[in-house]
Amino acid sequence: MVNAVPQLEIGPALQLAFSRITDMNGRSRRSEFWWTMLVVGIASVILSLIPVAGPILSLLLGIATIPLAVRRMHDTGKGPTLIWVFYGIYALAVLLTVISVLVIKSATSFSAFDTAGTLAAIAGFLMIVAGIIGIVLIVFWCQDSQPFPNQWGISPKYPDGQLNSGYQQPPYGQQPQQPYYGQQPQQPNYQQPNYQQPQQPQYPPQQPQYPPQQPQYPPQQPQ
Repeated sequence: MVNAVPQLEIGPALQLAFSRITDMNGRSRRSEFWWTMLVVGIASVILSLIPVAGPILSLLLGIATIPLAVRRMHDTGKGPTLIWVFYGIYALAVLLTVISVLVIKSATSFSAFDTAGTLAAIAGFLMIVAGIIGIVLIVFWCQDSQPFPNQWGISPKYPDGQLNSGYQQPPYGQQPQQPYYGQQPQQPNYQQPNYQQPQQPQYPPQQPQYPPQQPQYPPQQPQ
């Protein structure tokens, strides 16, 4: 069983989130994400009370949370594509809302009110679509951290999972070069020892080079 690091309190969570406000690499756990989103949500409600400028400031505050939302998706093993769709639709809806308000303020005829009403209706529809996508994102953001390293780094909640997986953290700013799903670990390249047969002697057995000596004198005759 992999041990979990205790969850962050609101102070350390905000400090960690704002220290990585432009960082879309790596992973962020649930406590860092939800404490930050709570504060941002309260600030957005307050800003929405300001006419015209309030929605713009709220939009800018929402844009500042995009890196945190991306890291939270990374922590669950998912990519950020759905986040870009959500924020794109939401930004367009806010922009149309601001334009409709400006049109109404500068209206000189009834046709201007019709244009403002059309823009407001489109903005409302886009808000509904963004809300549906937001519900899906909330489900993903509520998921627990993956207890093992993925392609975005080790788990901030379960750092001991690195020990159980044999994973080595890459240098800062670099992504792991190999995926961790469906891939067999590389086997070490063992070299077989170069066994050689014992060398045979290269010389033939020597033959005697002399013939048997014959007697060099005749046998003596009896006198």
